[in-house]
Amino acid sequence: MPYSPESYNSLPSLKQASEMFTEKQAEDQLLGPIRQLFLDRGLHETYGVSLLHKHFSIQPTERLVDYHHVASPWEVGSQDTAVVPKYEGFVAPRSFRFVNGEAAPYEFSFSPTPPPMDGHEEFFKEVACLLDRLTLVDVFGIRLLSDHDPGLPMEVTEGTANLMMPVGSVPDSALTEALWVFSPDANQRCHCREMCRRDHGRHFHHHGCS
Repeated sequence: MPYSPESYNSLPSLKQASEMFTEKQAEDQLLGPIRQLFLDRGLHETYGVSLLHKHFSIQPTERLVDYHHVASPWEVGSQDTAVVPKYEGFVAPRSFRFVNGEAAPYEFSFSPTPPPMDGHEEFFKEVACLLDRLTLVDVFGIRLLSDHDPGLPMEVTEGTANLMMPVGSVPDSALTEALWVFSPDANQRCHCREMCRRDHGRHFHHHGCS
């Protein structure tokens, strides 16, 4: 699906996203049928489930791009293709939401090599159908885990940049779960979680592994 700036800019705030998660009692569905689909398809180590929200708005010609664990708005022009050549590399999708049953990228990462054709289109369709059936398509998206670094488990927002930091960089208080990575172990159904914290108008993320 082509990229649209609205895929990112129309995302709710963290507070709104958290309220929707609670109102729809989404945790039961997340740890039940959603988790089971990821496990059944063997893709629980490839993709995680993200709570749809944004940290700040960006310009229509920008995309939020992660590079060396710093995500910030990059100027890419008015191109609407999902993958954009830049700096002798590629800006490629990392996070997806679902719009009218189609996967719409809303966060990106930079790679010096072309992104592989993953062949997971059918899985994306299954996730889209399940979220639609559960009325959670506005609550959850999916995120590629290839750049997930458990050694940098806390994300701090400074201005319009999100920086991955070690544990302890920000106090662990008023946290909101924002990323879930599933495990086959019944006692560790979400073996790694990203947490978001709002402090003085900024968002901070913490990833806690259990």
